[in-house]
Amino acid sequence: MTPRHAAFVAIFSWGCAGAPEHAARGPISIEPGPPVAGMAEGTLDLPIGAPLGGYTGRCRCFGDAGDVDNRDSAYVQSFNSSAGIQTRTRGQALWLENGDQDLVIIRADLIYAFEGVVEALEDELGEATGTDLDGKVVLAVSHTHNAPANWDHGIGWYLGGDRFNREIFERLVSSLKGIALEAHARREPAAIGIGMAVDWDPDDRVYRDRRGENDELEFFEGIAPGKHKDPTLTVLRIDTAGGEPMGMLFAFGVHGTTLGAENAMVSTDATGHVETALQERFDTPVVVGHLQAGGGDASPVGLDEGYARLESIGELAADAIHELWSLTPTSTEPISLETVTHGIDTARDNIRVTRDGTVDWRYAAYDPDREPDNIIYGDDGEILSPIDEFNTQYGGAFCGADLPLIPGASIGSTVPPYSSCIEVETISWVIRGFFGLEEEDVSLPLPESIRASATAARIGPLPIREADGTEVIDDALFAFFPGETTSMYTEQFRRRAAAETRFSHAFPIGYAQDHEGYLMIPEDWLLGGYEPNINVWGPLQGEHIMEGMLEIADTWLGSDVLEPQDPDGSRQPTRYADEPLHNREPDMTAEAGLVLSGVPDYLYQPLAGLDLQVQPDVELHRVAGIAQLIWEGGDPGVDLPTVTLEREQEDGTWLAVLTEAGRPITDILPDILLAHTPDPLYPYEDAQHHTWWAAWQAVGHVHGRAAVPTGRYRLHVLGQHYTGGGEGWPWPTEAYELTSEVFELLPGELSLSEEDGSLWASLTAPAAGYRLVDLEGSSQGENPVRDVTVTFIHEDGTEVSHAVDVEISGGRSRLLIELDSEAQQ
Repeated sequence: MTPRHAAFVAIFSWGCAGAPEHAARGPISIEPGPPVAGMAEGTLDLPIGAPLGGYTGRCRCFGDAGDVDNRDSAYVQSFNSSAGIQTRTRGQALWLENGDQDLVIIRADLIYAFEGVVEALEDELGEATGTDLDGKVVLAVSHTHNAPANWDHGIGWYLGGDRFNREIFERLVSSLKGIALEAHARREPAAIGIGMAVDWDPDDRVYRDRRGENDELEFFEGIAPGKHKDPTLTVLRIDTAGGEPMGMLFAFGVHGTTLGAENAMVSTDATGHVETALQERFDTPVVVGHLQAGGGDASPVGLDEGYARLESIGELAADAIHELWSLTPTSTEPISLETVTHGIDTARDNIRVTRDGTVDWRYAAYDPDREPDNIIYGDDGEILSPIDEFNTQYGGAFCGADLPLIPGASIGSTVPPYSSCIEVETISWVIRGFFGLEEEDVSLPLPESIRASATAARIGPLPIREADGTEVIDDALFAFFPGETTSMYTEQFRRRAAAETRFSHAFPIGYAQDHEGYLMIPEDWLLGGYEPNINVWGPLQGEHIMEGMLEIADTWLGSDVLEPQDPDGSRQPTRYADEPLHNREPDMTAEAGLVLSGVPDYLYQPLAGLDLQVQPDVELHRVAGIAQLIWEGGDPGVDLPTVTLEREQEDGTWLAVLTEAGRPITDILPDILLAHTPDPLYPYEDAQHHTWWAAWQAVGHVHGRAAVPTGRYRLHVLGQHYTGGGEGWPWPTEAYELTSEVFELLPGELSLSEEDGSLWASLTAPAAGYRLVDLEGSSQGENPVRDVTVTFIHEDGTEVSHAVDVEISGGRSRLLIELDSEAQQ
């Protein structure tokens, strides 16, 4: 039995088996040492066909969103299948050590974190490196609503990403492990530091507050009521000891919801596109990873539509983040490093909020015969305690509205936001029916609901650039919260950490380690709305977890002594029942690697209005041209083809086109789309053909979007197909490859017009365009031209050229030049 299998053997037990082996070791002194770091990045081996997480509406039981063609997949139970890739799911890792302790921060494009993945990574990375990583591995995620999600064993989250699938879990762990081990292999002496900024997006072009219910809540000194997002941007800069950039982790809070529930394409969404744009502010491949702050009540903004809107968010954010990085000081001086991971007790009767002794908020003991008084506040406006409105034995879900989602299933209170809370026991019956569970598969209270895995790390002393430009040397507290941290929540934590612990520089990171739904302060939760509906222990749960984090910071990280992670075995994470791998054998695809002879009768691709083509046209123009390729490939259980754009060199060889930062143009990036269609569409148990489609629009990656170099190009595909004889995942495969026909890329065709004595120019994107061409233009319409030179040709053949300034309006450029009345052209 492998270590990660062992993490699932004990069925719904919570630390009763005793303390870890090293618990007998007493506290030891923390020894400072010079920082050593390694960073790496990679893609996650998650198959097309797996369900995308984040929208319950994608479940066939709730709305059936994202059902592009009624296809079936071996990787779904009740959700619709994903059908392609807009940007591949990615991961990054930072392995930090100081000769005394290790901290591994793994960041991934996923909907939420799961403590089972963290446990498996601790075991496997520890075994691979011979290092004790108990409590020292962090998994923090982007919260994209467009990545596979059925790797979480908590049944309460099946409504957000389908039933747990063992293979998807194993593939995720294997991918993240590989990235982390690469970071470990790259370790070298480092210089690190932190930069901070506030109000860095003052016009809400990147992200905005989406929660209107708390606009009138005056809670924090110095912050007037109104629409407020978490305004803080944080950069953790990691350089080599010689000063070369190694990588950076940056944090601000925003949802990954740009594409919506109808989308069936895997996508990194808003935060991944910020990473993509930010990477290109460097001239070498620097590892860049986003971490969430108060993103629970923040929405992405951007310009344009669809995929181009995602790119615009990146462009609007990248310069400010890169500027903060450039201002962030670093140091090679010795640091102390200590990390603590605890399972915070969130059983209903143990949830309490004290605010450092200023309040005593708790729930009244559960009584099935109690009639609540439905009075929430006292005469002085304070929350009345004990709270009798939250009278539920196993928790309440879908709180926040006036009426319950399921009539007759409420917890009994008639006052909002409690009035819409539905008994978790009732929800568990619904989940059993939707996801094919047996009665013995469901335990109440839900195991994942009574223990919240949280991690705090102390790093320092470090140079820290504060928001006002002041530079200080101080310890930094990174607090990794298991849920959707909201703006008021992160503000409360920063203030409380400064007042109640030794850490005046505290950095809350949400969507990490595990998931408990939205984390809110009680005053905010009680205002109702959408956010309170996705946690099960009511208004006190979020701040109770916060106080657990503050205890870790104050008690465990507040000294220069390194205590054992869990001396008495009481802080262990939740354990889950083991589930076997499914053994559905992939289809044999003997013709994998062959370009189709014609367009099939049906093929899914995500671009409305696009005329399908098996091969690219012989000639394509910049911006307007879209090169396509359709081929027979492997079963998605083994095949996740890499499609690369190549350009012919002067000597006749073909090389991958690189971005300015040195990354190849592939379907990892937003440049190339990839989609899969099985035939027949269902059932997946029948033998199927697997047709793959790829497309590249002739737009530059980030720089020079309208100025891709002309020349001869092609698409190159490298994939895998099943060779037979396997007994289970991972299946035996062999590679196939193919290339498209060559196409000549020509300059873009300008649209010119004369209006009121002025010359106007624009570059028109196609109706099926999906790339951002210009922030002041349209991905499917007119775009301005820049860096213009106008040449007038006279009757005698003489030419007069002028570099021309332009004035942009309505997606077009007015050329600021007087027309030459004597010119013929």
